[in-house]
Amino acid sequence: MSTETLIRLDDSGKTIYFAIFNASGQVFDFNSGVLAFADLGDAVEPSLAATEYADAGGFGKSQYIASLNLATINNTAALLSCTAIAFEQAGGSPDLTTDAPRSQPAPLEIQFGREGQNQISIHCGISTDSTSGSYLEVQAWLESNGAVIPLSASATCSCQIRQIDAEADGIQITTANFGNVNSQYIFVHSKANPSLENDRQYRAKITITEGGTSWSTTVDFVVLP
Repeated sequence: MSTETLIRLDDSGKTIYFAIFNASGQVFDFNSGVLAFADLGDAVEPSLAATEYADAGGFGKSQYIASLNLATINNTAALLSCTAIAFEQAGGSPDLTTDAPRSQPAPLEIQFGREGQNQISIHCGISTDSTSGSYLEVQAWLESNGAVIPLSASATCSCQIRQIDAEADGIQITTANFGNVNSQYIFVHSKANPSLENDRQYRAKITITEGGTSWSTTVDFVVLP
């Protein structure tokens, strides 16, 4: 997960805050959960307060800075396009219907709590009993930029395995078999007596789905005699 620093240079002595808007013009409600955009009148906490750093931009000018945890906005697989706008608070509390905007919309794209579209790939591990093929374990997870992606409890994984020269899958590991990811965000399933043949090459197709988006990969492995 990452943090985006929002900065506004303005006259000193102001109260500045930021608001995040989606493509439909709804504002993010910091009082709610991920992707919690609402109409202006319905958002309970639509503002992110900025801290003033006096004279940081020259005499009479201040920098107003806020740190935005991107995972707060969107930690799902869906790519969210939104904008950040600075406002000057006129009254005792933020009011987006009357407060004046003080910046142009700054575009943001957020996916899995990171800025921009992530390069996401499946990583997996397959192991069998080295002498008889009587045991099979499959592990699978998602990574982006070398880091494991924290999948939600609604994420699923499935796997189909066949001998490379076979016309049909010989082993099906369903989403129910895998269940939820473990505490390391890895899907793991072990199967006894999977009917693997010694000295044969197999191909596994693994699919992970999160938030309506799916990733698939294939991996070859050999059961040793």
